[in-house]
This record gives sequence, structure tokens and C-alpha cells, in this order.
Amino acid sequence: MGFVDSVKDFAGKFGESVERGAKTVSNSSKRFAEKTKIKREMARVESDINTDYIELGKVMYEKICSDPDSEFITTINDIKEKTLKLDDLKAELMSLEDKVFCTNCGSQIRREQVYCDKCGKKVEEAETETVSDVTVE
Repeated sequence: MGFVDSVKDFAGKFGESVERGAKTVSNSSKRFAEKTKIKREMARVESDINTDYIELGKVMYEKICSDPDSEFITTINDIKEKTLKLDDLKAELMSLEDKVFCTNCGSQIRREQVYCDKCGKKVEEAETETVSDVTVE
């Protein structure tokens, strides 16, 4: 076997080695991409489940919130108190941001706006109400 034949043989083996390495990397990349895709889908499904739990909780809350004999009355009262606190905080923030509610659709708008961004109704100074004027049931 001559020098040229040795170089060809080495080049052939080297090429095969590079090809095997490339296939390994390619296969690893494909598996990584597939695993990542599955993990993203799992996270999306878990998020959907959590959203469903929240919706279910809201429905159940609405059904039992007026029952004073409910076994969950402590939690119900806690939610009501926190809702009132949240409304107070929203009113404070709106006051600092100089915002009011649209009387037509309820969206937050800047006090100086002439028309609501959401519904297009003309905002009149006498009709604007701040969040503290709105009662929460």
C-alpha cells in the first residue's frame, strides 16, 4: 500500500467518523427539539388545567358565597375582604394616574379624554365617575 492509498484510507475513515459524529449530533438535536416541544406542550396543558381550576373555583364561589352555613364561610369572607382591599388599591392607583371609568363600557380612561378608547362614547365631565364611586357587590 502506497502513501496515496494510505491517505485515501485515512481520509475515508476520517470521513466516516465525521459522518457518524454528524449523525449523532443530528439525532441528539432532533431528540432535544422533540423533548423541548413536548415540555412546552406539557406546560401549556398544565396552564390550561390551572385556568380551569380557577374558573371552577370562581363558579363554586359564586354558588356558595351567599350561604352563611357554608363550611367555607371563613374563606368566603376572606375573599370578600381582599376584594374590597383590592378595589381600594385600584381606586388609589387610578387617582394617582388621573383615570376614571367610562360610563358606557367601564374601561379605564384618562380623565382628560374626550372619547373612550374601547367603545368610542363621548366622555362628559359630569358623567365621569371615579373608582371610589363604584360599589362592589
